[in-house]
Amino acid sequence: MSKWSKWVDIESAKSKKGSFNDFGVYEVRAVDQSNSPIPINRLIGTDPLGILLGRSGYGGKNSARTIANRIREFVQRQHSGGVTYAKAKLILTRRSPQFSGHHLQVRAVFVADDEIEAAESKELRKYFDEYGELPPCNSALPAAG
Repeated sequence: MSKWSKWVDIESAKSKKGSFNDFGVYEVRAVDQSNSPIPINRLIGTDPLGILLGRSGYGGKNSARTIANRIREFVQRQHSGGVTYAKAKLILTRRSPQFSGHHLQVRAVFVADDEIEAAESKELRKYFDEYGELPPCNSALPAAG
């Protein structure tokens, strides 16, 4: 698998003309006002990154489903992870001082169409194996591939 991109502000990641207008797997994380990741307690241990792992569509089948498009869907709550995050954000900002004034960042790894599902599955399984559960805004572990 290719290397992960640098973390960028979610507003940059959702741009139709930006570098995320490609296909692959992405992560979304919460950072504080100084751009430091906000750790999230998990069933087993603490996740120093991540809120959501996801994937784009495929370039050959549906060229509109880029990572940037999926991030726009997340922000507009047209994505299950975005709906979960929007609801949780209301609670987090009231009950967890570390989330006061937080914002989101995104990074991605760009892969060929035939590698997208396997790459997402690998990352979700790696997370599950480390923390005993999926990232907070993910709802399903892909079937073994």
